[in-house]
Amino acid sequence: MILPNITKCRICGCEASHPVYIAQETIMGSFERFGYFKCLECGCLQIDPIPTDLARHYSANYQSKILEFGTLAKKSLFKKYLAWFLLFMGNKKESSLEILRKLFPGFLWQFKELGIHQHSKILDYGCGKAQFLFRLYSWGFENLYGLDPYWQGPEIETKGMVIKKGDYSQLRDQFDLILLNHVIEHLEKPLDVLKILRDHLKENGVILVNTPLVDSYGWRKFGNAWAMWDPPRHLHIFSVKSMALAAKKCGLKVEKVKYDSGKNLWTTSQLFSMNPESQSGLAISQKELTKRQKPMNKFLRMIEAIGDSDMASFYLRIN
Repeated sequence: MILPNITKCRICGCEASHPVYIAQETIMGSFERFGYFKCLECGCLQIDPIPTDLARHYSANYQSKILEFGTLAKKSLFKKYLAWFLLFMGNKKESSLEILRKLFPGFLWQFKELGIHQHSKILDYGCGKAQFLFRLYSWGFENLYGLDPYWQGPEIETKGMVIKKGDYSQLRDQFDLILLNHVIEHLEKPLDVLKILRDHLKENGVILVNTPLVDSYGWRKFGNAWAMWDPPRHLHIFSVKSMALAAKKCGLKVEKVKYDSGKNLWTTSQLFSMNPESQSGLAISQKELTKRQKPMNKFLRMIEAIGDSDMASFYLRIN
């Protein structure tokens, strides 16, 4: 760590001699180094300067390492009515719901908590290859919208689902739920995007932001080998405080934070730390990494319970 010249935080505006860190690209195996600073006031870790050639770091090879294109399959009537049963059966006692927990994917329980149902209008902003939207479609959701500036597939406009290439300038409607699923860390101007999305949120709607956390045990333990750093593609890695400040600046408030350690983040970070500047560890499958992490799961649940995990979901509502 070195002390730089005076720099202004892009989230809270603090001007100070913030601590600087050097991060190394690992996922694509280029091992290029990039400078970041961590704001002394809000704790947000941010790249400085933002590279002018970011597009070259989002090659098809990068996309294929982390994403697969979804496919528009037929809706399953069984899953549709199963989802309807969960979302509309009311607030049962937790003990009576627990026996059903394994029948339903985690996102349905989250939607139930938020009051989202199959007719709710849902926007997945930065939908990637739309795997989640296609999954929602198969579970009977009927008002799905996807928007991504890097969408590479054919645009889709069918009953129940619209997916287009583009950004927030194309938005016209208001939504019950807006998803930013590992998107905000990639944005050059996250506050500008949050402000626009807030204007397209219904009064009782929610913006669900899933993102890495810099104030986490993984960041402190693994440092430059932390899997969620992902330089230079992750431009802003938020702390809880910096997310709350960003939300407030955009007319939003953090209603809830749900912590998440992921399925294989720990073993991926271990892999990067044990194989510095080596291509040998990069070929291990996600399935194998998840298997290797299982012995750590009890410890990682404890990390989640104390709010020190690698990722979190932020529930943002209009302030």
